[in-house]
Amino acid sequence: MILDVNAWIGKWPYWPVRSTCAGEVATELAGWRIDCAAICSTRSVFVHWDDGNREVEQACREHAGRFVPFACLGTLELSHTLPRSDYDFAGYAARGFRGIRLYPQHHSYHPLYSPFVDRILDEAEARRWPVLLPLRLIMNWGMPSLDLGVMHELVLRHPRTTWILAGVNYLYELQMAVSLMRRFETVHLETSCIMGFEAIAKTVSQCGAERLLFGSGAPLQHGSAGVEKIQRANIGDGAREAILAGNAQRLLGITL
Repeated sequence: MILDVNAWIGKWPYWPVRSTCAGEVATELAGWRIDCAAICSTRSVFVHWDDGNREVEQACREHAGRFVPFACLGTLELSHTLPRSDYDFAGYAARGFRGIRLYPQHHSYHPLYSPFVDRILDEAEARRWPVLLPLRLIMNWGMPSLDLGVMHELVLRHPRTTWILAGVNYLYELQMAVSLMRRFETVHLETSCIMGFEAIAKTVSQCGAERLLFGSGAPLQHGSAGVEKIQRANIGDGAREAILAGNAQRLLGITL
């Protein structure tokens, strides 16, 4: 059983991706032996975050059991207009969303200086929704990166929020993630961008396997490579099963 906490639907603006619509992505994930995936729409990142959430909601209705919806949230404030409405957290909950994603490096706000971010994180804490915060969207040098110190400070500001740190790869980035995982039981790390030699095994030896979550970045990244990275890691079978599905099932409160 494999549960992916970081997959995508939607068109990709940078290079051709063969699977974009929900049905195509579901088929491709199945071919990679990924049974279920928490998804976000690329439209949420590159067009309008709530339009993408509606795409995710539709995908989850059409492919029940294959996808888990995460709501991508951004600023409500326009260039010269203060927001006239609030986030519909109750509506997202009623429609089955089970977590939140933030992409400040793509949405033109600073997460430490934007009060709405604290509002989102307080609400996520109250609802026990995990918040996926990516250092980078996928492992590609052309992708904008969130400042590592900003990510660190945001977790310190909201230590009771359930975090999924994403897009982490290089040694000093992993060192930051490990330091937060050792300090706070609320901090988790997904694996889509972890590409160093023996990095999975090393992280397990430092933090245990209980808060490592399988993420692929598929179909923007090759899902099979993400799976093999865990399957071939020098770790025990119990740790492998926990990373591939068990930890995420517990975190999201779902049974596959």
